[in-house]
Amino acid sequence: MADLTPFLDKLKSHLSIDAVVGEKVRLESKGNRMWGLCPFHAENTPSFTVSVDRGSYKCFGCGEFGDIISFVRETEGLEFFEAVRVLADQAGLDMPQQFSQQDSQKSALKVQAREALQIARRYYAELLMGPEGAGARKYLEDRKVPQESWSHFGLGWAPRNRQDLLGLLRQNDIDAEAAELAGLALRVEGTNEIKARFWERLMFPISDSGGRTLGFSGRYLPGSFAEDKKMGKYVNSPEGPLFPKRRLLFGVDKLQAGLRNQPDAPIVICEGNLDVMQLHNIGQITSLAALGTAFTDSHSRILARYERPVVLLFDPDTAGAKAAFSAGRILVAEGVDVRIGRLPDGYDPADMVANGDKSLLNKAISDSWDILKWRLDTWSNKSDLSQAAVKDKAAREMAEWITTTPSPVIAETWEREAASFLAISQDTLRRLYDPHKEAQPAMPANHTQHNNSLNNTEILQQNEREIIGTLLIDPSVYSFLRQELDMLKLSDPSTDSLLQWIRLQRDQGISYNLTSALAQFDNDEQHKWLDSLRHQTITDPRLALERALSALPANTESHQVSNGKLMTFEDLARLSRKISVTPNDTPE
Repeated sequence: MADLTPFLDKLKSHLSIDAVVGEKVRLESKGNRMWGLCPFHAENTPSFTVSVDRGSYKCFGCGEFGDIISFVRETEGLEFFEAVRVLADQAGLDMPQQFSQQDSQKSALKVQAREALQIARRYYAELLMGPEGAGARKYLEDRKVPQESWSHFGLGWAPRNRQDLLGLLRQNDIDAEAAELAGLALRVEGTNEIKARFWERLMFPISDSGGRTLGFSGRYLPGSFAEDKKMGKYVNSPEGPLFPKRRLLFGVDKLQAGLRNQPDAPIVICEGNLDVMQLHNIGQITSLAALGTAFTDSHSRILARYERPVVLLFDPDTAGAKAAFSAGRILVAEGVDVRIGRLPDGYDPADMVANGDKSLLNKAISDSWDILKWRLDTWSNKSDLSQAAVKDKAAREMAEWITTTPSPVIAETWEREAASFLAISQDTLRRLYDPHKEAQPAMPANHTQHNNSLNNTEILQQNEREIIGTLLIDPSVYSFLRQELDMLKLSDPSTDSLLQWIRLQRDQGISYNLTSALAQFDNDEQHKWLDSLRHQTITDPRLALERALSALPANTESHQVSNGKLMTFEDLARLSRKISVTPNDTPE
C-alpha cells in the first residue's frame, strides 16, 4: 500500500484535537493545556490532558496517550482505517485512492455485520421471554438469578431452528456474508449451506467497554442435546475483526459505572458469566470474567489502566489454582496489585449467592490475600518443605515473583517476606536473581563503550537492534518498560517495523517470539539478522533492555551530529523523556 502519511498529515491539519476529544470529554483550559476526566479509566480528578499545539493527548493517571486517530480507535473500538474514514468524513476530505474498492466493500460489510449483532441481541432477548425460552427461564430461576438481572445483562435464547435468525437478517437486508463476519452463521463444510452458529443455548451478549455488542457466548442447558453429545458447555463467537476474544471480558461494559459508584472497590475476576451476574446482584458491581480462554496479556493491560487492585476469585480446585497462578503472574508483570479471594471447597460465586452465602462471599473479597502470601501459604501446606531440594524449588518460585513485579518497593517487601518464610537470608534469595553475580548480558547496550571500530550510524543501529532482539528473545520483558516502549520510534525503518509489529501482536493479544518474527519478515537483511539471534543468550533480559534504552538518547545524538543534524536541547529532552517516563511528562 502506498504511503498515506501526507493524507494523514492533511487530515490532522483539518481537525483540531480538542474538537475531536471534546465530543466525548468535557475539557477545560488551564494554561496552555486542556484538562478533563479520562475516558479510558474511572477518575474523579482530571488527569487527562490535551495539547492542541502538538495534536496529542495523554492521561497521567493511566498512561494512555496518542493523537486524534488513536483516540477515535480506542473510544469507538474501530480499526485504523475505519477511524481514518470517520475522521475524513468529519473533515470533509475524500479518502485517497490507495483505499481500494475492496476496502470500501469490507467497511460496508462490517457495518452490516454490526447491525446483524444488534438485531440478533434483540431477537434472542425476545425469545427468552417467549414460549421457546421457558426452559432457559426455569434454569435461571433454579439458579436463583433474578429476572431484572436477565435484562441488565441482555440475556437471550437461541432457538432450535437454525434458519430462523438468518431469515430475520435477510428481512433486514443483511446477507449471509455479513452474518458470517458477525459470527452468527457458519457454512456446512463441503456445501453452500449456511446455518446459525448458536442453537438451543442461553445467550450472553459480549460487549466492549462502550456497550457495543461484539458477539455472544452461548451456554447449553442441563439435559440438552448438546450436553448429551458432550459438546462444549459454552460456545463463543469466533475470533475475528469484530470479536477479539483474547481482549474481551464479560461485564466490561458495566465496569466504568461500577468504578464510579464504588471508588474504593477492587476489580473482581471470576471464571463464569453467571458468577459475574450473581456478584453484581450482591453489590460487587466491578466483577468480570474472561471468555473461556486463558487470561491474556491484553486482559492485563486493559485492567492495569484502571489502577485498582484485582481480586482473582477462581474455583477452589486444582484447575482454579493453576488459572489464578497464571493470571496472577501476567497481572503482576503489568504492575497490578493482585489479590486472591479464597472460596470454600466445592463452591463457586454463583452457587454461594444462590445458597444465601452473600456475607461469606463478600468477606472472601474484602479479606483477599496478597498473591505472594497466597503462594507462601500454598508452600506451607507441603509436608516436605524442610527438605533442601523442595525449599530450593520454593525459593526459585519466590525469586520469579520478585523479578516479575516492576515495583522496587513491592519487590523488596516480597523479598523480605519470602526470605523470612523460607528461613533463609535475603542475600541468599537475592543471589537467585541478582544479575551482578553472573556475566553481563550477551548484548551490551551502549556500543560507544564496547566497539570503537563502528561509526555512529552503525552504533545507533546496533543499539536499536539490541532493543528488538531482547524483546524477541524474551517477550515478557516488554511489560517492565511498557510506557517507554509504547512511546518509542526507532530511526532505522527496518528495525522500527519490527517494533511496530511487536506492538500490534500485543494489542491483538497474539503471542510472539523470535520464531514468529522469522516467519513474518522475509526481507533478506532482516531475516539474516533475526536468524543470528537464534544463537544469542541473555543472562538478564530486563537489565539488557534497560541498558539498551538508557543508551539510546546519547547514541541518537551522536548519530545526528555525525550526519550534520544537530539535535536541539528540546529534541534531546523529548527523546530522553520517552525513555524515562515520569508523571511530569508533557504529552508527546
